[in-house]
Amino acid sequence: MTGRTVSVGLYAALHVCFPHGGLPGWLTAAGPRCGTGATPILVGADQADELAELVVLAWWELLQDPGDDPFTELFTAACARHLS
Repeated sequence: MTGRTVSVGLYAALHVCFPHGGLPGWLTAAGPRCGTGATPILVGADQADELAELVVLAWWELLQDPGDDPFTELFTAACARHLS
């Protein structure tokens, strides 16, 4: 294990930026995470690099959307927290 997890906010951000099967099976196999009390998904060492690449792409997409969607700010913050 890497000690990294996929939080509920990060999971939602990834699903917004990679709809229609764009996420790897190990991430989508965890099932729906829409509840705020959902347990974070543990990330193994072999998945950490793939997750980091997905988060960077999602973060970039979110930064390009200056719209008024209130979730954009939350999702952007979730990506930034994961990358820091």
